[in-house]
Amino acid sequence: MKKTEDFIINRLTWKASKYKIPSDYSFYFNDLTIDIKNYLYNQFDNDIAGTPVLFFTKPTKQWTLICTKQVICNDNKKIIKLNLSDIEHFHPTAFKDYKTQKIKFQEAQKSEWDKVDVTDKENRNYTFHTFKGAALFAMWNILLMAARLYD
Repeated sequence: MKKTEDFIINRLTWKASKYKIPSDYSFYFNDLTIDIKNYLYNQFDNDIAGTPVLFFTKPTKQWTLICTKQVICNDNKKIIKLNLSDIEHFHPTAFKDYKTQKIKFQEAQKSEWDKVDVTDKENRNYTFHTFKGAALFAMWNILLMAARLYD
């Protein structure tokens, strides 16, 4: 069954409401200022990414934008884009060092995590940023649900 754009927007906003979004560092895209929206629109192709729905940020100015077809992140070095349909696995960045493929001891409490690693179907790794704690788990669970919509 092909999911419509409106259906995906509805699911994303429904899931976001379960995590009390908006908050200090997570927002509905439509609630952002015109300047921020214009900046974000210049970072992606709307036809490829779909409709922007949720925006997560943190004090370091790193951000993640969840759209209906892609998740987009600025890690302050580059813009990262990943199709939701290409997401294969989620990993807490506090546990695995992907360069050496060794499991690390937990270096921070879960409430201090501020990024999540995602592996795509081609086994490439991506890191998406947001504020620590509740914002991270909201983004993680919203992305998990979004990826499942494309299964």
